[in-house]
Amino acid sequence: MIFSRNSFLIINYISRRFVQNLPRNVQLELDPDVSKQLTSDNRKLAFFKEHKGKFNHTSVLPKQLEETINTILSDIEPQRLKVDIKLLADHLAERRLPIEQRELQTIAQNVIQNLINTEPPINTLAMSPEKREELNLKRQHELMKRLKSSIYHWQPLTFDEYKSKIYMATNFASYYAMLVQIFNEVRLLVMGDWKIKKRERNFRPARLFDFGSGVGSAMWAAMHVWGKQTFAEILNVDKSREMNELSQLILQGGQHNKTPIVHGVVYRQFMPHGRENIFDLVVADHTLFEFENRFERLKAVQSLWYNVKPGGFLILVEQGTIHGYTAIIEARENLLHRIAVFDETTKKNDDEINNEESLTEHDDSLLNQRYSPAHIFSPCPHDLTCPKKQLNIPCRIATRYRPLQIFDLQRHVPDYKTTEMSYIVIKKAERNKDDIYETWPRVIEPIMDRKHHQHVRLCCPNGEYVNVPISKNKHGVGLHRLSHHAEPGDIFPVTGELIEDKTINNKEDVITPPQRRRRAYRT
Repeated sequence: MIFSRNSFLIINYISRRFVQNLPRNVQLELDPDVSKQLTSDNRKLAFFKEHKGKFNHTSVLPKQLEETINTILSDIEPQRLKVDIKLLADHLAERRLPIEQRELQTIAQNVIQNLINTEPPINTLAMSPEKREELNLKRQHELMKRLKSSIYHWQPLTFDEYKSKIYMATNFASYYAMLVQIFNEVRLLVMGDWKIKKRERNFRPARLFDFGSGVGSAMWAAMHVWGKQTFAEILNVDKSREMNELSQLILQGGQHNKTPIVHGVVYRQFMPHGRENIFDLVVADHTLFEFENRFERLKAVQSLWYNVKPGGFLILVEQGTIHGYTAIIEARENLLHRIAVFDETTKKNDDEINNEESLTEHDDSLLNQRYSPAHIFSPCPHDLTCPKKQLNIPCRIATRYRPLQIFDLQRHVPDYKTTEMSYIVIKKAERNKDDIYETWPRVIEPIMDRKHHQHVRLCCPNGEYVNVPISKNKHGVGLHRLSHHAEPGDIFPVTGELIEDKTINNKEDVITPPQRRRRAYRT
């Protein structure tokens, strides 16, 4: 299989700025199980829209939850609420990661050098001391002006009671839809008249840890997917006390004296200590931007990973911009290549540790670090370097959701919106070689429809990012219609195999046609 992880590279990048097409000697075929299901099912159109690799769907808030949020927002003037929602949404969309100290020094040196190059030559020795001091003040003013325009001024988000409500009205529906789409990939989902086998149908988390919980969108999404009775403990950690109080108020139905509808929910303002390997599901939703430097971000990711139970999942979600993608890819590389251990050298070292003689030579801290296998569960079908990182293009998945239906602003709210996210799901276990999803690529760009074909851009299990033109004549009706209904985030149920290259390798057998003689024209 050309999409297998051990296959050779199918693309030689001539330019790293553009995606390459699939080679002509690779033949795509629909997966046999999917093709068999297609021929035996009468509801063909429904099958194309809801096959077993389909994960993109539209999300709607539960009616009772939406009514509770509207009750909490009822004390805010509608027009003021509308303006503040727009301001906060624009501010969050423009946020970036804080600049590191090395980057800051480099930017300052470049600004100073540009200022020196653009300044006309001045003989300061012939100037009076007053003129010289005035010139220095002018230079300092111009330098500070250019530095302020060149350096992003990062500030952490701070919330009071009113800002927490605005944050809830702005982001609750979109964050809820993102997490529901991610959670649905790890459970058994029943749709229509057939069952769609999800990748982890036996996974039922008992303990949830939401770091940077905010108003509890991850908690509600998890309860929607797995049910309220599934969780024995839900730990929400957020540094803002007002956010925790608002999240608890939602659990109480918008009334302070009412009993929470879910039991076992705990709120904290700091990361728990001494509880490693205990949570089945650890989520950090739009949280990595709140750390002031890279060291603090990676330290938090490492602490979150140590809280994941073996066989559990760590989920990191950020906004679908180049800056959010940078934070996700930074955590991804750090987890796979520094924190988690899954190489063959680890297995060899583990065999040495099992011997009685070697046990006395190693510390307990080393033993705890060794048994931490990990692999990318979603969206990447591989553990290699992200191909979009080389292209400097963010890898993001879109999801559709219905915005919060605020009673006083209902006429001006559109029916559905689309939001984009960059995320990663890492499982604390070795990769399952029998999983059929491991051999399928994933759609990571919107489908480009043409007159008689579609362009499908896939991230393959061998770590390559390719563009596949799919037509009805070349690939068949089934694969053509499947690509027509595919959306970013779906797993594409196809296999690729090499076909014989009909090019002639022996130069003696090559028949070269006679060259045409070009006629010379006189002018």
